[in-house]
Formats: sequence, C-alpha cells, structure tokens
Amino acid sequence: MTTSPAQIHTVYYDGVCPLCRSEMGVLMRNNDTGLLRFVDISRPDFDAAALGVTQAALMARLHVQAPDGTWLIGVPAVRAAYAATGHHRVAALLAVPLLARLAEPAYAWLADHRYRLPHWLLKAARLHASSCAPQGSCHAR
Repeated sequence: MTTSPAQIHTVYYDGVCPLCRSEMGVLMRNNDTGLLRFVDISRPDFDAAALGVTQAALMARLHVQAPDGTWLIGVPAVRAAYAATGHHRVAALLAVPLLARLAEPAYAWLADHRYRLPHWLLKAARLHASSCAPQGSCHAR
C-alpha cells in the first residue's frame, strides 16, 4: 500500500526514555499502513527550532504533527497515533469525554515522572516492545 505524504502524521518522541521507546516500539510494529513517521527528538542532530517549537516542549509531552501542520500534544497525540496504527478501541476510549478528562492528568504524571518510574514497571513495558529503527521498521527481540 502506498501512502502519500499528505496522509502521514509525524510522531516526535523521546528516544532516551525507556517507557517512550517501548510505546513507540508498539506503534512502529503496528504501522503497517505507513501513516506514521517517527522522529527521535533525543538524537544530537535533531533541531526543534526548525519546527518552530522548543526542545523542552517536545521533551515534556508527546507531539504529533498532523498532515495539515497542526500539532496534537499529550493525550490527543497518543489517540491519533493509536488510531493510525489500528488500535481503534484505545483511540475511541481516549475520545470518551470522561475518560479523556481522566487520561489527561494520568498522562501528565507519567510524562513528568517517566525517568523515575520503578524498574518493574519499565520491565513490564519492555515485554511488549520490539527493537525498531527510527523509520518504523522493526525486528522482534
């Protein structure tokens, strides 16, 4: 299947964060339609200023840039990424107003504390991850 650039969302993620890498691995592994492009913002050659945003803002929350150039940040970014990879139930749940209101503070807490999460939680997150290249190609561990 060929995907036109007009359909591709770009996901900007923290490649140093173990939890973030794990979730991106799930998304990359399920990016069969090619609707997502992944950019590791922790790479030394990454330039946030070229996007008109700060590195600090990108590091604080997951950012997805829609094909029309608009930004989705935090839970809306997660929802869009999961929808694009066929996880429609997760995306639909995150769109339910009550669940979305609950997800926002939970996501914010996880994002703010992602480097201090207990090792058992990070180990559990890695169980469903795979080794994926920044372009989205994956190899099972």
